Amino acid sequence: MFARSTFRASALFRGRRRPFSSSPPSSPSESQIETLEALQSNPSLIPKEMVPLLTQVSKAHPDIIGNAAEPSVRQLQLVALGQAVPFVGFGIMDNMIMILSGDYIDMTLGVVFGISTLCAAAIGNIMSDLAGVGLGTVIEDFAAKLGLPEPRVSSAQMKLRSVRFAGQAGCAAGITVGCIIGMFPLLFIDSKKIEKKKKEAALDGIFLDVVNEAKELVGAEATTLFIVEGDIIYAKYVGGMKSAHIKEIRIPVGKGIAGRVALTGEPALIYDVRNEPDFNSKFDSEGFITRSMLCIPVVDGEGKVIGVVQAINKVASKVAGGRDREGEPEGKRRRRKGFSHQDQQVLQALCSHISVALQGLDADD
Repeated sequence: MFARSTFRASALFRGRRRPFSSSPPSSPSESQIETLEALQSNPSLIPKEMVPLLTQVSKAHPDIIGNAAEPSVRQLQLVALGQAVPFVGFGIMDNMIMILSGDYIDMTLGVVFGISTLCAAAIGNIMSDLAGVGLGTVIEDFAAKLGLPEPRVSSAQMKLRSVRFAGQAGCAAGITVGCIIGMFPLLFIDSKKIEKKKKEAALDGIFLDVVNEAKELVGAEATTLFIVEGDIIYAKYVGGMKSAHIKEIRIPVGKGIAGRVALTGEPALIYDVRNEPDFNSKFDSEGFITRSMLCIPVVDGEGKVIGVVQAINKVASKVAGGRDREGEPEGKRRRRKGFSHQDQQVLQALCSHISVALQGLDADD
């Protein structure tokens, strides 16, 4: 049957082998229609030189070519394979670039500007989409060089529901496999490291706010925020001290005045630290001597001490015109005897806000 169809196809197109003829062939006879239908169901029998002419016939007589025969299972499999392979490459590229760029954005812009991980992922997705536009042709060319077998389906068969479904299934399977493979960067990304950096950046902001603002609220020469971490308390910044190079202090819980407050949870209002056996003068430096001190614990909702705010050396507060409350010019402030109970109440109110901020960071973990 197929041999006869091929022979009759040759007779049909004899004398019409000009591939780029501008005029379509005349209406075929019944026997020629039978030949066309046979060739349509088995495109592999079509000689290469006859493909352009058959295309012209298809356009000129859609009623003949419209009823395309269903392709074989093997052909549908090849259609799905031809669509799946390029989409595997697209999936790998898309997910890999999105994860890597999103992670980098999260570690940089996320830490600096405090944007969420989802926002960083969205920006990473934009970058992967742009990369897909640029690399799409490269992936398609690479897939073409693999030499995959062709399904050999006609243009009419390509419009069949079964062929379209096979192509869509191949795309879905390919992109799924590619995206799964493209997730491999997750094996090398430490998400906890990013969250730790974000928490450290947020803590730095709290540290700086306290050391810059608390000293003005209570009229202190220097202020420090200590965070309880296991058996130690640590501070990163000491505001107001001339020895600004001291950026991190670590003290065991129970040692020193601040360590004692962290252990007992009781505030310490000291007018003269020289009379305190727990006072440690090693943090004093040339030009800075600790005289008075006020330490207030920062407690969470369960009453557990999570930090200590320390104010050192009560001084007169500034007023308008650069003069203090007692008329002394700025730079010549007289040190008072010590902090008052009103200062203690002000600092306790500040510690309540600090507690909310610190607990918010722990909740984000």
